[in-house]
Amino acid sequence: MLYCHFFLMAYRATLHSMTQYSPFYFLHGREMILPNEGDLKARISPEIHDVDQVQRLENLKASLRKAYKEVRVNNRKAHQKNKAYYDKKAKERKCEVHDKVYLFCPARRQVS
Repeated sequence: MLYCHFFLMAYRATLHSMTQYSPFYFLHGREMILPNEGDLKARISPEIHDVDQVQRLENLKASLRKAYKEVRVNNRKAHQKNKAYYDKKAKERKCEVHDKVYLFCPARRQVS
């Protein structure tokens, strides 16, 4: 149980492969400052102390808007990549009017 907190901290600080942002960033609008071997106390970024609360909120909104925009772009790219991968294995089938075809409907019960 002791290591669970460290695991969660590492997960929240790690960049996601799709979004290129960490979960911590989406929650707080900035990257997590992790303690290192030399300084085991976590610090808040110095620019936060210099800016008043209204400006800090505006900065947070702007950075989150930018992050969400980049996520949308990355999702579109991933969708195109997945579609190209699917299309490689997909077979084109041509059916004419009045051709007999099988209907696959797994939700239907088979009549015995």
